[in-house]
Amino acid sequence: MTQPTQATYLRTDTVPLRLLTPFPGNAKRGEVPVILDSLRRNGQYRGLVVREIPNGPLIVLAGNHTAQALDSHGRGPCSFTFTVDGEERPCGICHGEDWEPAARCEVYVCDDGTARRINLVDNKSADLGSYDRDALAELLSYLNEDYAGTGYTEGEVMGIVHALPPQDVDEEEFPAFDEDIPTQYCCPKCQYSWSGKPS
Repeated sequence: MTQPTQATYLRTDTVPLRLLTPFPGNAKRGEVPVILDSLRRNGQYRGLVVREIPNGPLIVLAGNHTAQALDSHGRGPCSFTFTVDGEERPCGICHGEDWEPAARCEVYVCDDGTARRINLVDNKSADLGSYDRDALAELLSYLNEDYAGTGYTEGEVMGIVHALPPQDVDEEEFPAFDEDIPTQYCCPKCQYSWSGKPS
């Protein structure tokens, strides 16, 4: 049977991790602990992209590190909890119950060349992106200092939020810089000036 030269969707399945094979030769080295933190706080919000080979294995084309993070959680239940509006919530992976390591998967068929291209572009496209720092700072500001599951540490957030110069500043409101007069545009908690350097 000739396999398609483009990915052809078959189904969405929850697949035990023991039935999944990592992509052979995957060149990306992901931050598995960061992904695990996200899964525990947010749950699995995106399926693994898996290739089905007739009479063969299920191979993970995209999401290899998510699979590793789920596997590192181990069987549930775990003791992880977090608090939202005063209410304690369980782990987003096992939900505080018995859980056999598994992942939600989008299952496709394709040929070998397409499988390699999918793996390569999934890894590379994230590297090619950039950030709108104003938009990122605004998004982070809504989290009320609870950065669990975002991939950002509190120190990184302080550097991002307070490294931005004031927007639409009236020159009369902020007079010309005088190095003899200490100038600080942010909170005393983080001690960052708008230039992003410790004051």
